[in-house]
Amino acid sequence: MRLLVAVAHYFKPGNGRHGSLSKDPAPRLNALRQLIIQLHQLFGEPAAVLNHMDRKVEAVADGGGRLDIRICVEEPNHLINDLTNLKPGFTAVSCKPSDPLLLGFCCHQVLAEAWAEACAAGIPYDYVCYLEDDILITDADFFLKLRMFNNAFGDAYLLMPNRLETAEHLAQVRRFYIDGNYNPAATSSYRKCGDRVLALNHLGEMVQFEQPSNLHSGCFFLNRSQAAVYFASEQSRIIDTGFHGPLESAATLGMLKTFQLMKPSLTNGRFLSVQHAGRNFMGLVSTLS
Repeated sequence: MRLLVAVAHYFKPGNGRHGSLSKDPAPRLNALRQLIIQLHQLFGEPAAVLNHMDRKVEAVADGGGRLDIRICVEEPNHLINDLTNLKPGFTAVSCKPSDPLLLGFCCHQVLAEAWAEACAAGIPYDYVCYLEDDILITDADFFLKLRMFNNAFGDAYLLMPNRLETAEHLAQVRRFYIDGNYNPAATSSYRKCGDRVLALNHLGEMVQFEQPSNLHSGCFFLNRSQAAVYFASEQSRIIDTGFHGPLESAATLGMLKTFQLMKPSLTNGRFLSVQHAGRNFMGLVSTLS
């Protein structure tokens, strides 16, 4: 599987309102480091097996593939210089947005150009992905689940993962879904399937999908057909910050305008999820902090 990933990464010590403006760079650096390492551990190549009988290491094809990670930054507000030991695993792309808050839209341009180059070379990517720099994938079957969903329901639907934070202490909830219902008016004009529930069988259990009011996940994942549709549309070239703000718009608004977004119902919310590094949202709730 060939994956193209663009990550919007920004850090400048500040008031701490967002992780990218914290006084302490360590949490943001650790999140970015984890993001890169986990992508390679789960989906990259090469892989090898230890042959005990012959006392040698042998290459093995276990489903990993080409992983092209582009970290989009605005100079000098980033932490990638502290990732020298990971440099073979990503490419830094210096961008010049008119406002640092628009860095995510630069990622769209980077994705569009890389997608076009790969298609022209006859080696298109299987998935084109956008991630904020604190989003972690922990499921080796993540893209297999996306493929299963679209095989079942078609490419007009785009499945968004549930974004969650995890507990540090067992006295807290184990999983905290941070994108609960919020401002339905912001998505009402785009949601055409609000009353529709999709379902499929996965490993003997029925998994349901719905279209909640909050469809933001801080990321998106387009298969080949969806990437072709999106990059052929004007939405991929428009900077529209009308969905809550620039950060949320870069991750979600273009997808809302192009596809019908769905999420796994929270009753089976673990089916497709990403982890929000840190516990910023849990810290907002006094009983969890």
